[in-house]
Amino acid sequence: MNLESEDNIKSISEALNAFLKNNGLDDKIRKAKVIALWKDIVGPHIARNTFNLHFNNNALIVNVKSDALKNELIFMKNQIIKNIHQTIQEEFIEDIIFY
Repeated sequence: MNLESEDNIKSISEALNAFLKNNGLDDKIRKAKVIALWKDIVGPHIARNTFNLHFNNNALIVNVKSDALKNELIFMKNQIIKNIHQTIQEEFIEDIIFY
């Protein structure tokens, strides 16, 4: 790929990112990524036993099928947040609330 093509791709990428941000879509896409990648982030066992993931501002709300797992996840909360940020390469989650 020549330098001119790389500059064009970079310009398109920057324009798309600016469009998403200006229209408030970047946050929605970021949050959708977290939900789509939940199984990869927490593993299949936790993913099977959690449901109805959604966001309230920058807090991830997660329903949990059992109280025992809920307590375990509360202890793991900081590591899960770290894993999310590493996976999507952005830091925006302020909290995870388990129900």
